[in-house]
Amino acid sequence: MLLILFSISLCLSWVSPDTKSHTMIYTIVSGIKDFPEVTSVAMVNGVQVGYHDSVIRRCIPRQQFMADYFSVKFWDHISNLVDANSELTKENLKAMMTMTNQTSGKIKPIENAH
Repeated sequence: MLLILFSISLCLSWVSPDTKSHTMIYTIVSGIKDFPEVTSVAMVNGVQVGYHDSVIRRCIPRQQFMADYFSVKFWDHISNLVDANSELTKENLKAMMTMTNQTSGKIKPIENAH
């Protein structure tokens, strides 16, 4: 069984009197049957506000205020963006596996924070 774990964290701060942080975590797993290949979690100030995976292919708000504030059209748009990022992340994983001759049995966690 091949198991690869690839994670990307993207941290952004907005210009405001209070410092806020937005983190997107993409996790890629390869070789586990009946488990989403790509999962994404959106966090604001350490609180999960959204979820997406490659099985459901939809962004799901994890906080009620997010569901109340943003329209269905917004969530459809975000779902399309995350789907595109997920595909790019899968391609990056394939390229990394090729470059490192990673073909079997080892777990390789990789994190890239900006």
